[in-house]
Amino acid sequence: MLVLLEHLSRNTEQAQSFIIEEPELNLYPTAQQGLLNWLVEKCTKGENDLTINTHSPYILSHLNLLLYAHHVGTKDEEKRQKVAAIIPEQYWLNPDEFAVYYVNGPEGAGGVRSLLDPETKLISQNELDAVSGIQADEFDQLLDINRGF
Repeated sequence: MLVLLEHLSRNTEQAQSFIIEEPELNLYPTAQQGLLNWLVEKCTKGENDLTINTHSPYILSHLNLLLYAHHVGTKDEEKRQKVAAIIPEQYWLNPDEFAVYYVNGPEGAGGVRSLLDPETKLISQNELDAVSGIQADEFDQLLDINRGF
């Protein structure tokens, strides 16, 4: 996949649309982050666009990081340099050119809805993160039982 995307991303004469289904499969979270950085760098140049289907909260979390890097880094030159030292500019995502949706059954029945908060322009909490919250609550309940509460 990487070789093909590298080749296709070099075509600057015509805009490319890249659609990748679940790039996180079989990857550790750090590898998911690295792959996402690479995809953003290679597949969003110029007029190219990138569509990713994912079930990974790590991917969504990293997308938020790249969105926020753009937000902070475009405020002034001093902040741009500081942010770029942490997240290189080629990975920043402009929220005005970004969309993220949650799909759960047919429209109207939980359906399709945007996860991008219009105020913060970041990905809001969503159902992919809900499992972590449920597990944390259950763990707290077990701690309470162990402590005799």
